[in-house]
Amino acid sequence: MAGHSENPRDDNAQHDRFRDPDAIREELRVVDEDLARLRETAKELRARIGDRADAPTDMTEIGALINMADEQDGFIATLEARREALLRRLREATEHHTG
Repeated sequence: MAGHSENPRDDNAQHDRFRDPDAIREELRVVDEDLARLRETAKELRARIGDRADAPTDMTEIGALINMADEQDGFIATLEARREALLRRLREATEHHTG
C-alpha cells in the first residue's frame, strides 16, 4: 500500500501530528520564515534589475535576473497557498481540541 505505513501506530502518530495545533503552529512558523526570506530575495533581485535599467548592461544578465525573480514569486505563491492550508488546519485542530 503506497503512502501508508505498515505500522498502524505510525499512521495514528501522523494523524495526531496533522491535528496537533502545536505541530501546525511550528510548521506555520517555518513557512512564515521561508516566505520572509523569499520575499526579501525577490525584492533584492528586482532592485538589482532596476539599478541596471538605466545603465548599459548585458540583456542576457537582465533576463536571468528577471527569471530568478519570477521563480521567487512562484515559490512565494506556493508557500502562501501552503500557509493558508496550514491556517485552515490550525483552525480545524483548535476546534477539534476545544470541541
